[in-house]
Amino acid sequence: MRRTKQEAAETRQTILKAAETLFLEKGYDSVSLDEVAAAAGTSRGAIHWHFRNKQGLLFALRDELRLPMQYLVDRLSTDTKLVALTALGDALEEAFVRFQNDPRQKRMLRVILATEWAAEDALPQGGRLQDQTKELLFSIFLAAHKNKPLPAPWTPKSATIAFNAMVNGLVGEWARGAEDFELVPDVVAIVHTVLEAWGAPPARRQIKRPSVRE
Repeated sequence: MRRTKQEAAETRQTILKAAETLFLEKGYDSVSLDEVAAAAGTSRGAIHWHFRNKQGLLFALRDELRLPMQYLVDRLSTDTKLVALTALGDALEEAFVRFQNDPRQKRMLRVILATEWAAEDALPQGGRLQDQTKELLFSIFLAAHKNKPLPAPWTPKSATIAFNAMVNGLVGEWARGAEDFELVPDVVAIVHTVLEAWGAPPARRQIKRPSVRE
């Protein structure tokens, strides 16, 4: 049984990697499940078993983008010494450095965002990456507010709405190819400045511009 579960997990990852490659090369709308199955060396039935459909594949790839935020929410529920706003700034900074240093991740982010924008009305309520990010952010701001109230007139709800709109807007513009700013150091500095205004201790380390691979 253990070997069967391991093989299933390996098949799932193989399918995801094949789908990611094809989505990047051809665009989400131009890729069929038969093409994904052929590239993964598996059957269409295996894709249906693991992901149900092509949208399920996209959602699985999208979920990998929110894992750092989900991990932070999980840590906040068990680590009482963790400063929520500081941890949020650090988590976003690490994610932004990773996106900026890895052109493949930037392209995948662009594919996911473009697909969600194009199919916004067809997605289930709460199904967009932005919706899920907002839910996780609310948990983080709620934890911060319980430890130390946010400065008036901010509440966890209003802080979540404002911060989510700001970050998603900036990341979206960057992913679409904005040339007048970068995630690092520009958006990182904005994020830390806003969080410090809401009570986070000043960020200590200096942000250095990474060398981006072409």
